[in-house]
Amino acid sequence: MGDFFRNQLFNIIAVVFLALFVIVWGSVLFQVWVFIPKIPGTAPDLNGAVVCAAGALSTSLSSLTASAMGFTIAEVRREEQAAGGEAAVQARAGIVDTSGITSKLSGRIIAALMVYLVIGLLVLGVWLVKGTASTDLIGAFSLSLLGWIIGAAGVVFQTEKPNTQPSTAG
Repeated sequence: MGDFFRNQLFNIIAVVFLALFVIVWGSVLFQVWVFIPKIPGTAPDLNGAVVCAAGALSTSLSSLTASAMGFTIAEVRREEQAAGGEAAVQARAGIVDTSGITSKLSGRIIAALMVYLVIGLLVLGVWLVKGTASTDLIGAFSLSLLGWIIGAAGVVFQTEKPNTQPSTAG
């Protein structure tokens, strides 16, 4: 039994962290979604502890996923530069093999990315639908998510390999 926990410690920590993220943000989303303001445009009052926990969890997960992707891209770029040839030339130009990046991301990081995106898109949807009747917390996370998506899109477009067909001339 002790060996199981020892071998699965990182997975257990990851599951607990992602579960807390989903539970706290699910609670916030539910409270904001079902809230019917007495005065149009007013936001619901959320428990201060929930607001702090939601902010800490979303900031942590955002930075964790962004740094994991950045480190992985740097690792793949280093490997391609060390390999030499066409891959090294493209790596120096900032173009890396995206399949190499995705194959090096751990299952925990991929799960974290998917949880962050799904919950983040739900938060963004609630913010867009509820408008001023949502909370500042919802708006802050929505803007943070948009910034994260823009940064991730920049990486995706920067790392895209051009379609290089071998030349048949000659």
